[in-house]
Formats: sequence, structure tokens, C-alpha cells
Amino acid sequence: MRLAQIFLFICLLPVVAAAADKLEIHDAWARETPPKASVMAGYLTLYNPSPEVYTLVRLSSPDFKRVEMHRTEQHDGMHKMLPVPQLTLSSKGRATFQPGGMHLMLIGPKKRLKAGDNVTLALFFSDGSSMKIILPVKKATANTDRTMHNNQHHSHSQQH
Repeated sequence: MRLAQIFLFICLLPVVAAAADKLEIHDAWARETPPKASVMAGYLTLYNPSPEVYTLVRLSSPDFKRVEMHRTEQHDGMHKMLPVPQLTLSSKGRATFQPGGMHLMLIGPKKRLKAGDNVTLALFFSDGSSMKIILPVKKATANTDRTMHNNQHHSHSQQH
């Protein structure tokens, strides 16, 4: 019986590892910050063209101590950032991380990242799949915050 379980695990491993490979990442970028900043922001659009549902449960980066999903909400005239513990992408669903809305908090940079550098992120899903993405670091401008997510900058995912 133990041999059958091992065989089944080995057969299913490629299916689990390939699940997140179906997701698309668009318009990925991270905002350049001042040299001593302890937090950066990351943005992207995550699209699920598949019939499956995916739940993003964790992110990490070798460039930061931790990565969190947050959303900005207004309460009593004040903006507050609230953590987003997980994100479910329905079939044909889209999640946009953008300035002033849901975004990635890149906390504790391990080195100074400036325009032209790249941030590597790993996204982990509830089905055990994961994917790596690259966010180019860009200088923020007044126009960047309004139009960056509409540009056709794409980040290609690599499966782990």
C-alpha cells in the first residue's frame, strides 16, 4: 500500500506543479523609493483564463524580508491599508494590484532597489502550486500612478 501512495504522489506532482502555470501576469512593476525606505509597493494584474479557481495564499521574495497583499480603504475621511490574507481568482477572473487600491507591500528590502532593477516574487496557491514573476522597478511619476497598469509591459512567469 505504501508503494501505491508514493506512485500516486509522483503521478500527481506534475499536475499540482503546473496548475499556476495557467495564470497570466500583466503590467507588473514596483515603485522606486528613497534610499532608506523600509517598504516598497508592487503592482500587477493577475488573470485566470482557465476554468479552475485559484486562491493566492502567500507571497515571498528573496529581495525582501516579507511580502503582503494590502488594500486601501477610506474610513471617516482617512485612508487605511488593510491586509488581504488571501485572494481567490475565479474562472476568467482578474485581480488588479494598483496605486490607491489593492497592492503588494514589499517589506524590508535586503538592498537598495532603484529604477532599472528587478524584484523577483514567488506566488503560492492553495492547491500547492507556485509561480515566479519579475517586477521591474520604475520611477513613480504623476502619470505612472494613473496609466502604468494600462501599458503593455508584461512579466513572464516561470514555473517551479
